Amino acid sequence: MSRRRFPSAFLLALLILFVATVSACGGSGAGSKDGAAGDADAARIGFYAASDDSYAQRVKDVLERTFADDRDTNPVIEFEGGTETDEGQIAAIDDFISSGCKAIVAVGNSPEATIACIERCKAAGVPYFGAVRDFSSAPNARDSAGSTAYDCVSGGYLAGQDALARGVRKVINVEGASNQADATAQVFGFLKAYEDAGLSLGGYTAERIAAEKPSVSRLDGTQAVEIVFWASGGASSEEAREAFEEALRAVGKTGFDGVYIHGDLWTEGVIAALGDAGRGTADCWIGAMSDGEVSWDWAEDGLITIGVGRPPTLEGILLYQQIKAYLEGSAYRAHLHPYFTSYT
Repeated sequence: MSRRRFPSAFLLALLILFVATVSACGGSGAGSKDGAAGDADAARIGFYAASDDSYAQRVKDVLERTFADDRDTNPVIEFEGGTETDEGQIAAIDDFISSGCKAIVAVGNSPEATIACIERCKAAGVPYFGAVRDFSSAPNARDSAGSTAYDCVSGGYLAGQDALARGVRKVINVEGASNQADATAQVFGFLKAYEDAGLSLGGYTAERIAAEKPSVSRLDGTQAVEIVFWASGGASSEEAREAFEEALRAVGKTGFDGVYIHGDLWTEGVIAALGDAGRGTADCWIGAMSDGEVSWDWAEDGLITIGVGRPPTLEGILLYQQIKAYLEGSAYRAHLHPYFTSYT
């Protein structure tokens, strides 16, 4: 896969982060419950996420590899996966507490589950770190030891600003599993760019459209921009392809001038479906949140109009820095929203 031209600001940020991290690293060995062998006396860190969450798995992998290269702190990362249920998350955190984990990282399934897990960790004296999904609105958020999560409203806003500037007005929205909090946040941010510019959303606010997903028929007719189809790409690029093909049948090849996609997995399927339909960036805007380097090639090759970078690698490294500081008793910044970079 080619890597010819990269966003200079993005590379500079990665280089600074790499140098800062490597300066504290060396070559020792850590282990995990699901593969590598580790020091029996090493501290254990529990990591919970839904088993099919590939983004969270990459956060965990980077956290594990970064600790493995640390001469001074080499804990064993114990992963416990499950379905996206509150009961599964709470049970996993209880397991980690009872097994003596020195810290716990969790990708929360819901605000309610996260609130309960923070309460359990606080009572047990075990630090709770949140990843991937923002829980800053939780009443006990400050009882957690730290968190890292992209502000998906801001990510959507960057894409929305670009679409607005390019005259996009009829959008097909392609998210993953329907109604997840980060998907709702992305749509809110996307439409807020139009709202802040003074364009009508048909009697709704951006926040309300993101939450309720109204059909165009429910708008009051004054809308200057509209989501003409809400598609769910599920858990695979093939599901996204099928969902987008359904959207094309519903609105027609000319019934939209933009596509907003919530991640690389679904972008891959949409690109394939657009190609089959004879559509591309030459005649419609394609914007995507991206969690991998492949989107740089998609932008370079003209397959997407704009990508908004959301690399899980950055979350993994930040979690490493937070947990290491906590275990060493050092000061650290507890709650972080990593920086977005957009590229066209």
